[in-house]
Amino acid sequence: MYIDEYGKRWFKGNLHTHTTNSDGKKTPEETIELYKENGYDFLALTDHWKVSATEMRDGILLLSGCEYDWSPNVRDGVYHIVAVGMKETPEITRENTPVQGIEQIHVAGGLAILAHPAWSLNTPEQIKAIPGIDATEIYNSVSGLPRNCRPYSGAVLDMLAAEGYCLPLVASDDTHFYIKEDTCRSYTMVQADACTPEAITAALREGKFYATQGPRISVEQEDRTLRIRCTPAQSIVCFTDTAWESHRAEVGDGITEAAFTMSGRVGFARIEVTDAEGNTAWSGYYRFG
Repeated sequence: MYIDEYGKRWFKGNLHTHTTNSDGKKTPEETIELYKENGYDFLALTDHWKVSATEMRDGILLLSGCEYDWSPNVRDGVYHIVAVGMKETPEITRENTPVQGIEQIHVAGGLAILAHPAWSLNTPEQIKAIPGIDATEIYNSVSGLPRNCRPYSGAVLDMLAAEGYCLPLVASDDTHFYIKEDTCRSYTMVQADACTPEAITAALREGKFYATQGPRISVEQEDRTLRIRCTPAQSIVCFTDTAWESHRAEVGDGITEAAFTMSGRVGFARIEVTDAEGNTAWSGYYRFG
């Protein structure tokens, strides 16, 4: 947890984690201890088709979680839906469709997060076909090297946003192997008054969070201008739904701020900040009329 310059509290959490309860390499107890040792305030154990409980254990908040996967083929859609913050077990079976699964997650009081759309080769059309998604992963650690090759979903999500579907963005480890590449690597910082199930899930619903691998960011929108402040970075980049803009990035050593004013062509923008070690932070989407 850290407190920003405005006195707001930010809590660090991973919303996608696997244990020996499904296909992870560590037990739930080992996983909880590992994330606690690395400064996490909350964690969701999201084993496949096995719902974990909400509880406070040894100073870390555990949000209830589960990953439901429907994977016929990439043409028809590979859908992995991470459910977090449920108040009861959703009534979902493998015979349900992804849309029905999302509906039942909501009935149970939880949030439905679309996991690793790039890894799944989801198209914008496939994502639009499952309404009700509360957020999606712009970065998924285990989907990168050395086991996989598509960790970053920015391109497909920007194409989706260009069609008017701007989903909130989280980053997750999707921990399986417990090697440095997929453990305590990508996380979500949530702004809330307290680290309680009610406060964290409410903040997630309200979009009070950003995705990161370390850099801290703050973005303010003033009409058609975004003003960014961050921890020292080598680049601050503005992504939009236009192929070209005259001012898309600030690049240098130790950059801590930037401002981008959108032309009349821009419908949305989002920010990526990358530091000298190659760690990135991702803002959510900002819309422009």
